[in-house]
Amino acid sequence: MIKLIKRIENILVFGILIVISVILILAFLDIAYEIKQEIISTPKFIVDASGLMDLFSLFLVLLIGLELLETVKAYLKEDIVHVEFIILVAIIAIARKVIVWDFKKYNSEELLGLAAMIVGLGLTYFLIKKADVKIRLHKNKPADQKK
Repeated sequence: MIKLIKRIENILVFGILIVISVILILAFLDIAYEIKQEIISTPKFIVDASGLMDLFSLFLVLLIGLELLETVKAYLKEDIVHVEFIILVAIIAIARKVIVWDFKKYNSEELLGLAAMIVGLGLTYFLIKKADVKIRLHKNKPADQKK
């Protein structure tokens, strides 16, 4: 029964890998299309500040997807969730928000909340890197086995 559940889990994780990969390919094609649109629009070969911010936002979304893909791949290979990857995804997601921040739309309290999240995630990432922490999901592996 446990082998069947493990097999189903592996199939699901592999399916997630395929779906994320397709999404990343489509996101890359969208970025290429958006760059083409920015370049051919009038005035030609000039990207304004708002267009540049939109492109950066798309790049960061792609980077978030790549980090998620790396997390799923690590889980499939090692049966271990690398907390470091998850924290990196959160840092990149918040960095994306900071980069595309519209100061006219949000107030200073929201900016302070975002800053607190950045500091908290940065501190968490530092502590994880310092301690080399990994969460072991399956208890049937020996405690001294490191991957």
